[in-house]
Amino acid sequence: MTEVKHLTFGDVNAPITVESFINFACPYCKNYFKAADRALSDLIKAGKVKHSIKHFDKTKQGLLKGTIANIYLDYEQPEETLNIIHQLYDTQEDWKKSFTIIEQTMEQKFNLKPQKAADERSLAIAKETFERGIGGIPTVFIDGNKFEFNPLEDSVEEIATKLKAQLPLNK
Repeated sequence: MTEVKHLTFGDVNAPITVESFINFACPYCKNYFKAADRALSDLIKAGKVKHSIKHFDKTKQGLLKGTIANIYLDYEQPEETLNIIHQLYDTQEDWKKSFTIIEQTMEQKFNLKPQKAADERSLAIAKETFERGIGGIPTVFIDGNKFEFNPLEDSVEEIATKLKAQLPLNK
């Protein structure tokens, strides 16, 4: 088995590591993702934070279309992939309507093909979520410690504020 490549942004030696277990079809992950983007972007650029996005391919019917989208993403092109993820979250209600729509979106709108590494990555993340006791999404860790927030009730602004407050920025 080869080393699994996660979608990671920032300096690999950054003093703070944020791991985000999300699914692109999850509306609560959408809010978290927008909040994380707001709270972490400048810190990533400054070399203070490394952000690793781990798509959890959940088998719940409403999340399977997120799994389909993830199969197409090229993790070797992180900036382009980040742009696509933003577009996926912005249009989530449109492509979640059917499997055909998400496949057409990925192939026609984004000109992508399924990635060979997706299966191995999915299995590795499923194993990791089991080992770490992760059942729901979004689940986020900051330097291995679970980030506490309420994805069902917190607004994007509240999540961003809480996330920034829990970062050990004096490292």
